[in-house]
Amino acid sequence: MERIFSLTRISSIFLLFLVLVSCSGSKAFVVTPEPTLEQQTAISKDICMQKYLWLFSGKRPCVYFKAERDNSTGAINYFLLYEIGTFDVDIPIGVSLKLGETWYNLKKTNTDYSDTIIVTSALTQEMLPKIGENQNITISYTNRKETINYQLNGDQTAKFQSNLSKLIRVIESEPKLNINKR
Repeated sequence: MERIFSLTRISSIFLLFLVLVSCSGSKAFVVTPEPTLEQQTAISKDICMQKYLWLFSGKRPCVYFKAERDNSTGAINYFLLYEIGTFDVDIPIGVSLKLGETWYNLKKTNTDYSDTIIVTSALTQEMLPKIGENQNITISYTNRKETINYQLNGDQTAKFQSNLSKLIRVIESEPKLNINKR
């Protein structure tokens, strides 16, 4: 009986360790100079929805922000990236964002197919302040088969807003790249 209790305790500790490690972003808020593309790119930390359910279902959707600054014009484009935790066989249609009582259908700009699927959607300049102002945020992912809505809780909403504001500060504070063309 003692041996079963010990194995159960070890298994529980191991699962807790996996949950804690699963959503730790290591590439967050680092600006990457891309001189060939004449741009700079920065990525925020991720926020994972349904942290514990992915252990059983295999799905662990996470969202994070990306900013790209064009070196020649100084224009900055912001994106919301929705990462599916496993490979989804259904074709992704898009991501929507509900801020307060208003739904915004985001324009899908890229879908990256690898071991997971990452759907990249553009954020307009008008949406950026609205993300920071609203306490009621819902993220909706639609594929050919179904639509899944995730209502962010208070802690997730605060992290979501904080990640965006930090990303804006980081990308705007970066100096322009010096690129010599020959």
